[in-house]
Amino acid sequence: MVDYQDRVLFGKDAYNVSEYYTYFRVLETDDEYFDYYRKRHAFWKMYGLALPDSVLKKVYYKNALRILPQIDSSLFPN
Repeated sequence: MVDYQDRVLFGKDAYNVSEYYTYFRVLETDDEYFDYYRKRHAFWKMYGLALPDSVLKKVYYKNALRILPQIDSSLFPN
């Protein structure tokens, strides 16, 4: 993710607030050996990537702003 940080976007196919904590935990923390939020989709433990803030900003919104100029960039922090 760090090597290709300019090529990655965060997204999901459905909006369900209760699911986001797992994704944020994987990307933002260095937590080890925790369960996926759905038992039927993953039978293994997960680990956090502890990505730096500069990479997280690109993955969460800066890359999208770069490739989709119609998004109002004033809605996001610098």
